[in-house]
This record gives sequence, structure tokens and C-alpha cells, in this order.
Amino acid sequence: MMKSRPNKLVLCATSQSLLAGLWHAGKLQASQAFNNDAAGHEEFAEFLRQYPATPVYLIADAVEEDYRLESVPHTTGAAKNELITRKLNQFYRGLEYRTAHFVNRELDKRKDDKYLFVALNNAEFLHDWVKVIQDVKVQLVGIYLLPMLSQVLVKQLKLMAPHILLCEKLSSGLRQTYLHNGRLRMSRLVPNVPKAANQLGYFYLVETEKTRLYLISKRFITRETPLNLVLASIDGSTQHISQGISQEQGIECSDVNLSQFAKNLNLPAKLIEQMPELLHMQLLASGHAVDNLAPETLTKEYDFGKLKQTIKMATLGLGMLGLFAAGAVFYQGLNYQSALKEATQDTMLQQRRYEEAAKNFPVTTIGAEDLKAAVELDKTIALYPKSPRRMMQVVSAALEQMPEVQLDRMHWALTNDTNIADNDTLITIPAASVQASTMFTAEATKLYELAYVTAEISGFTGDYRSALGTVNKFVGKLKADQNVALVEVLQEPVNVSSFVNLQGSTTDEQSTQTQPALFKLKVILKAPDAAQEVAEVK
Repeated sequence: MMKSRPNKLVLCATSQSLLAGLWHAGKLQASQAFNNDAAGHEEFAEFLRQYPATPVYLIADAVEEDYRLESVPHTTGAAKNELITRKLNQFYRGLEYRTAHFVNRELDKRKDDKYLFVALNNAEFLHDWVKVIQDVKVQLVGIYLLPMLSQVLVKQLKLMAPHILLCEKLSSGLRQTYLHNGRLRMSRLVPNVPKAANQLGYFYLVETEKTRLYLISKRFITRETPLNLVLASIDGSTQHISQGISQEQGIECSDVNLSQFAKNLNLPAKLIEQMPELLHMQLLASGHAVDNLAPETLTKEYDFGKLKQTIKMATLGLGMLGLFAAGAVFYQGLNYQSALKEATQDTMLQQRRYEEAAKNFPVTTIGAEDLKAAVELDKTIALYPKSPRRMMQVVSAALEQMPEVQLDRMHWALTNDTNIADNDTLITIPAASVQASTMFTAEATKLYELAYVTAEISGFTGDYRSALGTVNKFVGKLKADQNVALVEVLQEPVNVSSFVNLQGSTTDEQSTQTQPALFKLKVILKAPDAAQEVAEVK
């Protein structure tokens, strides 16, 4: 028994026994056979308990196999899986071990997919072995048909004939596998092989004829199809049989000596003579994966183990990545600390230079924060394709000429409705009282810049006559601008209506001076012509 831990355990089950092989790094380390009885099952269970974490691959060398070649519409993804499952249920409902082997894609207009649907009609010889595997809870990767590995063998031997009937003498009997263009179509196992050498030639010939008639009945070949019979052996014992069939029956027959092929796989020839199945087991252990017949319920231990292994590898990778990231952050932190010191020194130097330069700055009554806010507001306004810039320029030009007028609020709008309501809270004017001016008629097809301007007279001491004159003068400045279409006074700084009673006394001067002289204007700018609009957009 081997001491080092193998990385694969490959089994081959027949109706009589089970052969187990231990592989490490693709090389066979040891093998052991178990009889298909209670004692053999117990020995097999003890054998498996030594390798609880080793992936297990089970090959089935069965007598009762079924093969069906079908074309299905070409699909992908979930639709493909659903279609294949429906076909498997149609052909093999109630059978546990089944699969669909992709053959090729047809070259006609529809380009359907061709599949070989395979199943074990009688899997009783597997039940006890599978039960032991489940009880021990080892990681079963899958269950595979031995003829599918014969297909791999033909490919490795580079046998290129279009119609090949491969004959292999195994421990279970004579295995005849038909391949079309190197792809499996059908296989049959003949259990009872005569031991007398002089009877083997006739036995091979009779069984080959049975297989040929079966292939014709299943329409795999026709009576005129030239069938290439290939006899494989490890010791060349089938060479004289091959020659006899070719000379006496006129069938194209060739012999393949597997001794050199087994040597290339590091398999002893004497061991292959005793257990021919080891050649197929070696192909599976070397990574030549074939279609799996086992349902998901049997491979859940392997799937779970693979998931745990993936989590371990991901955890290790994340740990290494975390260490690398921590090192990178530490190194970056050192660089930042050095850069911080340099930046601090540079900031102090720049601060001293600024203080020296600030001594020559002109004195201004506007604070730095207000200037910053004004610049940011100008940048924000400039982002819009239509902005109150023109209206602000008009109002600003009038304010510069009359510093005693202080702007409190301006509501700007770009609209074709020159009577829109204002939501001013300082001076509230009902929308119904804002009537359209008879001096200005708005065109419905043009957009006008409209502004509700709320301002007050700074330094107001109660002289309403002077305040009214200031408002009129301010209105005149606005009207003098060529961009202005209309300036309308909505609220004057004092109600001059003759219906209002004059109340108060000279002792109320203190309270009178505290009341601001607010007034409100409605300003409408002329709509620019098309050329001007294009220029503004540019």
C-alpha cells in the first residue's frame, strides 16, 4: 500500500469485481481488486476510508448499454440544457445513469446538433459500489462508460479509418466498439470469451458479424460499408487472428500492439496483460475527461469539496492581496507624510509671500467671501445657455449711476407671458392687479426676459417726495438703455393716493425713519433678433 497521498483514485467496475488504481502526478502508484460480494464491499470501504479527500472517478464496464444517435435543433444556454433533459427523459425515463454526448454539428441548412444519447439499461452491478462510496462520503467526481475512453484510445493511436470496429479483450470479456470518423456510435460487451487459442479466431469472426448486422439494423452502416476491424492486444496475441480474418474472409483487419503505447504511459506491460482496464483508467487519470453519467445527487460531495477548496484558495488569495495592499498603503503613507512636510513648508512660504503682496492690495469695502460668492455665482450662471446676464447688466448699469438705490431682490424669467406672477415676500402684489401694459405688446412666438426688481432708498429719513423723485430717476435710467422694452412701477415707496388719510405727528419722526422706502419695478427687455441669438449661443 502506498504511503504518499495520491491525487486521483480511478475505479473500474464490472459485474464480477471492481479494480481500484491510485494515481499521483499522472502515474499509477498501486492497484487493488475487490470481488463483488459482501466481503469485497467491506474491504473496499476500508480502502476508501484511507483517502477521504481524494477525488474518485468510476468507470462502468457494463453489458447492457443503450446508444441512440439523434439530431436536435441548435440551441445554447438554458434552452440547450432543457432540450437535452427532455430528450433524455423521452429515451431513458426512470434510468439513473444516462448522458448526452455531443458528436458534431450538421452541415445542412438547419445546422442541427447531433448527439449520442447513452444510458445503462441495467446498473445493478454498480449499486453496491456506489452505496459504499456514499456511505464513506468520498468525493465522487463522476461515472463514465468504458467505451467513451476507447474513443480516446483510438484518437491517441491515430486510427483514421472512417468506419472502425475496435475489438478489445478485457477482464469482463470482448468489447467491440464502433466508431465513425473517430466518434463513438455503439459498443457491445460479450462476456464469455473462449480460453482456447484455436477458438478465438472463429469467436472474433462470429461476434464481428453479429455486431455488423446490428449496425445495419440500426442504420449506422449499410451492407456495402467497408468496416475496418481493429484487434488490440498488449502482447501481439491477436496478430495471427487478424491475418486469418483478412486472408480467409476478405475483411480489412489490422492488429494494434499496445505495448509501446502502455510504455509511453509508464504502465508495465505485464500489469496490463493481467488487468487490461488499467489502460483506460490511465487515460482518465491523465485528464482525458469524458461525459459523466452520474446524477448530481451522487457528485454533491465532490462539488462541495471543490467549493471548499475554491473558498480556501480565494481566502488565501485575498489574504495575500490584503498583505500586499497593506504594504502598499504603508509605503504610500510614508510618501504622503514626506509630501505633507514639503507641502507645509511650501504653504508657509506662500503665506509669507501673500502677506507681503497683500500690503500693496487696494482697499475695498467688499469682503473676500462676498467677492468669492459673486465669482462662483457668475460661473454658475455662465453654465446655462440662457442666463439673466443681460438683465443683470442692464440693472447694474442703472445702479452704478444711482448709488443711493439698493437692490434687495430680482426675480428673472425667460417667458412669452409678460404677466406671470411674482412670489415676492417683501412687497406682495396680487396677480390680478398686474395688468398688461398698453405701451408694450408681447409677441406669442418670442421669449422675453422679464424681471421683478425690489429695491429701497438707502439712507431714507422720511422724505417721501425725494424718494419718489429718486425712483422716477432710476426708472428713467433703466428706460434709457436700448435693451429695455418696458419699465413699469408696481409699488412706489409711498402711497400717494388722495383717498388715504394722513395720520401721525411730529413726535413720530423716530419711528418714521426706521421704515424702509421700498419700491418694486417690472422690467421687460426687448427680444433679440435671430442673428443676435445665434451670436449669443456661439
